[in-house]
Amino acid sequence: MKKTPSHVELDVPRFGEFARQHGIIRSKDVSDCLAKQRLHGGRIGELMVRGGYLAPAQVSAVLRSQAQWAARMRCRDLDAVDFPLSTPLSLCLPCFNEEQVIGDVLLGATAVLPEFLDEFEIVVVDDGSADRTAAVVESLAAKDERIRLVRHKRNCGYGAAVSSALRAARGEWICFTDGDGQFNPLDLPQLLVAAHEADVVLGYRHRRADNLVRRFNALSWKKLIHCILGVQVRDLDCAFKLFPRWVVESLNLSAEGACISAEIIVQCVRGGLSICEVPVNHFSRAAGKPTGANVRVIAKAFRELPALWQYRRIQPGRIVRPATGGQTVPLPLSATKPASPQTTTDTHRKEDGRSHIAYLNCEPVQNGLP
Repeated sequence: MKKTPSHVELDVPRFGEFARQHGIIRSKDVSDCLAKQRLHGGRIGELMVRGGYLAPAQVSAVLRSQAQWAARMRCRDLDAVDFPLSTPLSLCLPCFNEEQVIGDVLLGATAVLPEFLDEFEIVVVDDGSADRTAAVVESLAAKDERIRLVRHKRNCGYGAAVSSALRAARGEWICFTDGDGQFNPLDLPQLLVAAHEADVVLGYRHRRADNLVRRFNALSWKKLIHCILGVQVRDLDCAFKLFPRWVVESLNLSAEGACISAEIIVQCVRGGLSICEVPVNHFSRAAGKPTGANVRVIAKAFRELPALWQYRRIQPGRIVRPATGGQTVPLPLSATKPASPQTTTDTHRKEDGRSHIAYLNCEPVQNGLP
């Protein structure tokens, strides 16, 4: 595993400061919105729109400016290339009951990603949400072909949603993060720079925006995984990870719950892949309800844990790099076919007549194999 960088570079100017510098909002109005955010929560851009200080188009413009700044700051860390990069990327977003935030997350992603990548897609997996998450995504996907929606007919679990997203991705780089808005796509250059030096890039939360109970649970889980599987990373369940396609295609994905990150990382570590950890920002939830500390979620993770013991027997070299040394020739996303998700026993996915939506029955297969 590559050594974690000793320096931390996360100085992306804040949204309100950028909006003020662009002359589209007064300092007093920024302060008022920040005070409301501290009192009631919410996303700063949304609060400015609600207050009548910014139009939605202006929010996208500020986000693009932030992304351009982030790209300029990291471009010198790349050898012989520059942002935006030519390798197609799939951004995967597992979601469950995220109606209140998923729209902002997608609009933000589509605003900033063009500054980092020439070609990308966003794969949203709705894990049987009971709210209007799917409807919000479907509405945006109908207007933007870069957004694709995959739906589980029932709630199958976080791991199943991640697996469906990874298997549906078409890009040569595949990044997954949560759809709850707690991570910032402006940190993606951190991972893209590191991807030129390592096989797998794992984000770790520089300052974790969780309460003490969740932090204690996370630390205990990380220690347990280290004892059982011999895997030690800085932030096991940080939902900001980047893989090349050849790694994802080599993975067995059988965990349906919170064990999915441990299952992925242990295969990468035991398989002899080089791994780099980079710091990323982490934010409090603007809306919605977290499920990570739910008793049923925790119980499911412990039920799945014994199945991960098999990975201790993996010999280094099991995951074989392509003959080109891990570099593949980028193909247009429109010319590639999504892999069949391993979380369904259907011989083919059911399409609803619109190319951006697929429905999965989400019945687990034996040992995560197709």
